[in-house]
Amino acid sequence: MSIKIAPFLPELLRSLFKKPVTVKYPFEKDPVPKDFRGNVVFNPTKCIGCMICVSDCPAEAIDIIRVSETEKKFKMILHNDRCIHCAQCVDSCPTKTYHMDSEFELAVLDRHQLKIEYK
Repeated sequence: MSIKIAPFLPELLRSLFKKPVTVKYPFEKDPVPKDFRGNVVFNPTKCIGCMICVSDCPAEAIDIIRVSETEKKFKMILHNDRCIHCAQCVDSCPTKTYHMDSEFELAVLDRHQLKIEYK
């Protein structure tokens, strides 16, 4: 069985002189697009403990725990192994306690390392 090269020759010659489409990741990184949804970042000083974020999270990835009984201080535990990065917590928070950063390299060997605790 012989392969005819003639039909492929024009495409081969065109691609020889073009710049490659791929990037040499991780040595060369493309910039993150605007409004990229990376990790959820929590600001505990703004939290009023309303728990709307906990009830609105479709992945059940947020836990809010009261730190002090006398003061309104809270800590948030984000389970990044469950988080689907939908930004529902950012949209539903009345005090704008949350925002999304641009971090996307989250690979770890143990899923328990993805648990982030904000105090």
